[in-house]
Amino acid sequence: MNPYYADDLVTIYHGDAFDVLPDLAGVSALITDPPYSSGGQFRGDRMQSVISKYVQYGTIIERPEFTGDNRDQRSYLAWCSLWLTAARHAALPGCVVAMFTDWRQLPITTDALQAGGWVWRGIGVWDKGNGARPQAGLTAQCEYVVWGTAGPSSIDVYLSGVFRQPSPRGDEKSHIAEKPRPVMDWLAGLCPPLGTVLDPFMGSGTTLVAAKNMGRRSIGIEIEERYCEIAAQRCSQEVLGLGA
Repeated sequence: MNPYYADDLVTIYHGDAFDVLPDLAGVSALITDPPYSSGGQFRGDRMQSVISKYVQYGTIIERPEFTGDNRDQRSYLAWCSLWLTAARHAALPGCVVAMFTDWRQLPITTDALQAGGWVWRGIGVWDKGNGARPQAGLTAQCEYVVWGTAGPSSIDVYLSGVFRQPSPRGDEKSHIAEKPRPVMDWLAGLCPPLGTVLDPFMGSGTTLVAAKNMGRRSIGIEIEERYCEIAAQRCSQEVLGLGA
């Protein structure tokens, strides 16, 4: 498959991850925020559009929807196990995997990581602080990063397991479920200096922007062409920082 966009550090593919992953190799870090089919307590809730589930009432800015966010837990487990297996075949020995989830899908995600053949090594926490929506009882102000490696670990960095960063405001996001850039900078630090970061569900490309800013190569895959366009524009405009 020909890339949708490519420069010296970034390659973007428009297509389904299952079609692209078999052709990839040499991945040093798999960092991704897949659609984790949450945003509701029941099957009927999950079948709503992502705008209904995740966009606050009164938001003026319109963003494209994204697909794959309406699986039940059994199908989510099977789907994640399959793409994680395909991604592992593209990974170098010792490759790091770090994937987002929320409290509803946390147990399923840790199972899927292991079913995909990765070694589960722990959980990181993104603390949204005051940026989380308040709720009765304990506010769900955290999302989680399930992480592991492809076989024995060769990691030589020591990162905090908790990262505090408010969610971006509505006018700061290009994607409905976009993670803040500092959060992706945090995780991009898991990739070795000469390594390649893979994001099979890149959305608007924040993972790729973070990797590029640190001087790492990156590969992004996205099924929605509108988000490929947004990601390509962001990566082409991004100025490299001083990361190693």
